[in-house]
Amino acid sequence: MYSYPYYRTTNTNGTITVSGEHTLYVDPDQAVVSIGIVTNDQNLETAQSQNQQLSSKVVQSLLNNGVAKEDIQTSNYQVFPQYNYEDGKQTFKGYEVRQVFRVTIKTIEHVGEIIDDAIKSGANRVENIQFVQSEPIESYRHALALAYQEAYQKALTLSSQSNQQLNPKPKSITEQSRPVAAPYMNTAYLKAADESTAVQPGQIAVTAIITVEFRTH
Repeated sequence: MYSYPYYRTTNTNGTITVSGEHTLYVDPDQAVVSIGIVTNDQNLETAQSQNQQLSSKVVQSLLNNGVAKEDIQTSNYQVFPQYNYEDGKQTFKGYEVRQVFRVTIKTIEHVGEIIDDAIKSGANRVENIQFVQSEPIESYRHALALAYQEAYQKALTLSSQSNQQLNPKPKSITEQSRPVAAPYMNTAYLKAADESTAVQPGQIAVTAIITVEFRTH
């Protein structure tokens, strides 16, 4: 739960400058998943119709599993003509239609089951499984406060070692970090399994880095 801070120091003209870093590891409470439906047919209208039918089944599966309607968003819809290449000749093969939904799952313990049900309902592409926190700023602020404490303790040590008295009120504080996106897991085309897919969310690393300048006398 603790990351050793990276810091640099300078001691010129009655000042001490330190850089403190702290990392917290927190549990995610939501998952954001891209679930897609890909259909193919020589006739464009047929490919689109098949895609729409399967997409409706997938959406209904998500709703049946407790995913809110507002947490299901079409993020991509594409139509691609397909060709075969043989002996240097291009032959029209048909059309591929892709529709991808961006789904926010708030019952993180059921992510595997929800994905499996979506696949059984017709989804054939699952990608970019991203685990997130619904309140990321709160965790980041906690890491930021601990980073400041690290910087302050370093400044106290340096002032003591250099026979200076530290003014506890900082001259300046510079935030060098921002909350970052959670790591994600990529998968490609999938098929439904006999058992629920084992999805391990792990933990999210939240890192804060600051530079603080203190006056000395």
